[in-house]
Parts: sequence; C-alpha cells; structure tokens
Amino acid sequence: MMLIPILIIGLITGTMIGTVGVGGVLLAPFLFYVLGFDLHAATALSSWSFLFTGIVGTYSYWHRGSISWDLVVWLSLGIIPGALLGAATNAALSSDWLIVVLALLILASGINTLVSQPGVERKAASFGRGMLLILGLLTGFGSALTGTGGPVLLVPVLMFLKMPALLAIAAGQVAQLPVAAFASLGNFVFGEIGFVLGTILGLIQSLGVVVGARVAHAVNPGQLRRFVAFALIGVAFLMIGRLVF
Repeated sequence: MMLIPILIIGLITGTMIGTVGVGGVLLAPFLFYVLGFDLHAATALSSWSFLFTGIVGTYSYWHRGSISWDLVVWLSLGIIPGALLGAATNAALSSDWLIVVLALLILASGINTLVSQPGVERKAASFGRGMLLILGLLTGFGSALTGTGGPVLLVPVLMFLKMPALLAIAAGQVAQLPVAAFASLGNFVFGEIGFVLGTILGLIQSLGVVVGARVAHAVNPGQLRRFVAFALIGVAFLMIGRLVF
C-alpha cells in the first residue's frame, strides 16, 4: 500500500528537481503528512535519497556542458560544515519547530520562484569566492535542517542574484551531493536513517531527474517555474494550516 504513493511522489519530486531545481522540498512533508512518518525520520530519509538524485542530476547536466565547476567547488566547501551543523540542529529541535521552519522555507522559495524575473544575467566568474562560501554554508545548514536537497534553497537565491537559470539549476544538482552526504552522516551520528526506503526513494526520484533534465534543456521553463511556485506556496499554507488547526 505504501509503495504506490512512494512511486508517485518520487517521480514527481525527481522530475521537478531535474527540471527547475526545486521539488525535493515536497518529499519530507509528503512522508510526514500522507504516510505518517516522524518528521525527523522523514527529513533523514529525504536527505539520503537526494544522494542518488544528486549523482544522476550532476551527470545529466555535466553531460550537456551546463556545470561551472569552479562555482560548485566553492559552494561545496561551505555546504559541508553547514550540512553537519544542520543535521545536529535537526536532532535537537521539536517536530513543531521543524514544521514551521520547513513551511516558511517552502513559502519563501515558492514566492521567490514566482516573482523573480530574468534581468541582466551575471556570469559565474562574477560571483566572489567569499560569497559562494557563505551561500554554501547557508544552503548546507538549511537543507540538512529541513531535509531538502539543496536546490530548493540554492537555485532561487542564485536566480535572485541574476545567475542564468540553467547555470543555477546545474549548480543545484551538484550541491545535492555534499548536502546529502554530510547531512546523512550527521543524521546517522545524531539520529538514524532508513537506508532501504531512502535508497528506493532515491532510485525512483533519479528516474524523474533524467526526464526533468531533458525537459530543462529542451523547453522554456517559464510555465514550469510558475507551476512549481504555486505548488510550493500551496504546500506551505497546507502545512501551516495543519499545525494551527
């Protein structure tokens, strides 16, 4: 009975990750609200599953020449300590606080994705290494804290800073790897991870990532961005409503 909804949400979130970089943020709420997982367990499962989507997403975008490696290396140097700190903080917070943080994160991501408009785009080389380290630290901390994969935080911020959409999404794919690896390490040390189910989720999502990467390189993502934005905003209000009422 659990396999079918896991299959569906895995394909949906994986496709969204591969196409526009956000989508993994929906996984932990789905496991929590629909399947009844403890929120700490749901965030740990999500983080582990994103190791698989990160590998597939990185390959898909590297194969198409869309990754700026200097950019993602400096981001990753900040992500690693941030992810370990976020995992430790996750273990210390109550589920109610995690719900609030995750709902606000989803809402902010959805609004930013909806209202941000392309302007004068910046080249990857224009982002200083200090800025990239700070962005990586914040991305790693927030992603491990809430069980999101990295792109949901990183992609909207990079696009807000006028990075070209495809380059930002590609950076988000690579960012999943250090986020997932070190968040999972932290979750293993400070809590526990359901490796079997997390692996199944990761493999299912990876299929969606392959499809999403093809879509991202083939079409104008404007309408997809709006769809994802409204989906994120709706989920955020649903989470807040469930907590209040």
